[in-house]
Amino acid sequence: MFRSTTGADLGAVLSFSSPGPEPWVDALHFLAGQDAGTYRDEWTWLAFLDGRPLARAIWWGPASSAYPTRLDCLLVDRSLPHPEVWSGALVRSAIRAFAEAGSPLLPEAAHVPRYALASTRRL
Repeated sequence: MFRSTTGADLGAVLSFSSPGPEPWVDALHFLAGQDAGTYRDEWTWLAFLDGRPLARAIWWGPASSAYPTRLDCLLVDRSLPHPEVWSGALVRSAIRAFAEAGSPLLPEAAHVPRYALASTRRL
């Protein structure tokens, strides 16, 4: 299942981390973005399997915008086979929802290096 998050999903959103020094959205950055209005629940997406969050996509947009403009972070649990399939399905689901909500432009998918597709779970 792929869906945008709610406030109740904050723990799941923050449970992802990156195994390397590559740029990614950590908990402090995410919470600061939420406070600033540049990261929002409806722009943050999770993929679930059997109720467990396995992939996360965080979209960014200007605080004054009704829609996100770029993908800032995409992480997939490294225990999953074929992380590219999960990440692609998660991104497509989010973009489809943004378009159905009236986004005049599809969010620009920021370059996400192949190594950013793996995640080390903290929980």
